[in-house]
Amino acid sequence: MTGKRISLFIIIGLFWWACEENFEIDTDKNVYYDDISDITYLNGYFYSTNFDLSGNSGSQIDLLKFELNPDSVYFITDAFDLDMNGQGYLAMTSDGNDLYLQSRNSYLLIKCSPTGEKAFVKIDSLSANWQPCGLGYQGELDSLIVLYRNLDSKTEYRMRILSKNGSTSSTRDEIFQLNFADTTHHGVYSLVYNDSSLYLLGVDTTMSDQLITLDFSNLNVTEMETIPDSTVVGLAFLGNDLYLSYREKRIEKWE
Repeated sequence: MTGKRISLFIIIGLFWWACEENFEIDTDKNVYYDDISDITYLNGYFYSTNFDLSGNSGSQIDLLKFELNPDSVYFITDAFDLDMNGQGYLAMTSDGNDLYLQSRNSYLLIKCSPTGEKAFVKIDSLSANWQPCGLGYQGELDSLIVLYRNLDSKTEYRMRILSKNGSTSSTRDEIFQLNFADTTHHGVYSLVYNDSSLYLLGVDTTMSDQLITLDFSNLNVTEMETIPDSTVVGLAFLGNDLYLSYREKRIEKWE
């Protein structure tokens, strides 16, 4: 074999090795630097998920369990692997027994136990222009409240009442306008039901974070309050007290 051929084989080998290195799949998981998303309260604990920022493959999302310490600060006391990645912001609610999550990115609707075992993973029957932007539970109806934003007309929202069993047949389906809502990336992104009202988190056209209260019966806005901390990401009721979650894994009572 000539020297030129040997050199050629060495070059090909190095090129192949470089390609292998470049295309190696990164499945490393480290949720320490991730933000959290929406929250819900169940059986003495708040629950949330990490907002996966890694871009890595494999399982990257945990169900996070928060407990109150003696200093009245909520901290992560446990985490359960959800065997998912790339879901973006996950809205969350609870029916008192199980947890329900919906992805703003993939539109997946997920029912799972408080330790992360999945009962079902489904997608609503709506067309893709209806982006999920809030998930709640209505106890009197024993049903899920699901909110969507029309990506073709971003001040147009749609509320649907769905069965907890994952059926996409709705018992109430109404389209309404939120003309104050941001029409770029954010808009409304979280909701919770309490005492005949819907409480929404969203961003308005001035890019200010807002807590919006709607009458559940007619979907009219009854109150808007500006939230001064722009790191707010979720909300949930504990009894009649409203709690907000913030990106850096902080959960605090609102006013």
